[in-house]
Amino acid sequence: MSQQQQLLYEPNAPDYKTACSQQSLFDKLAPDPALSTFMDVLTQVDDIFRLVNNTDNAEDNPFTIFCPVNSAFRNELDVYTRSHLDEFLRNHIIPNNQIDADTLKRLHSPLQTMLKGETIKVKYHYFSKKIMLNDHAMVDINSVEAVNGIAYKINHLLRPTKLQI
Repeated sequence: MSQQQQLLYEPNAPDYKTACSQQSLFDKLAPDPALSTFMDVLTQVDDIFRLVNNTDNAEDNPFTIFCPVNSAFRNELDVYTRSHLDEFLRNHIIPNNQIDADTLKRLHSPLQTMLKGETIKVKYHYFSKKIMLNDHAMVDINSVEAVNGIAYKINHLLRPTKLQI
């Protein structure tokens, strides 16, 4: 009886493309079981996957990404999201801007996403100490930082404004 060989993810393994031990956001987010659906979607769009997995000169163009947790997909996945994965992902990424939690709390203007013409409205609720995106997605301020950017978990999908209800 032959045993099936298993590949194990090693969270601290260096990126295969470089000799350094710097990790990309993909490397740091992939082991999180709460993000398995988001990571699956991410790997289906090549240019977005390359962006999130990049460690080459990544410090020059860091970005912020809002990652919906699995329950957000279970509750909100629809035909639009399934058929427009590229747009869906671009609407969750803020290019050329690595935004820490303290800066998120102080923002007064919308953030321009990678999806042309789309923005994310950020509001900090002082009494509850919560950051909300587009009035419904709560941000987990425990960020994940890597050489190419910063990521936050959120509890709802971010829809382009043309789809907001």
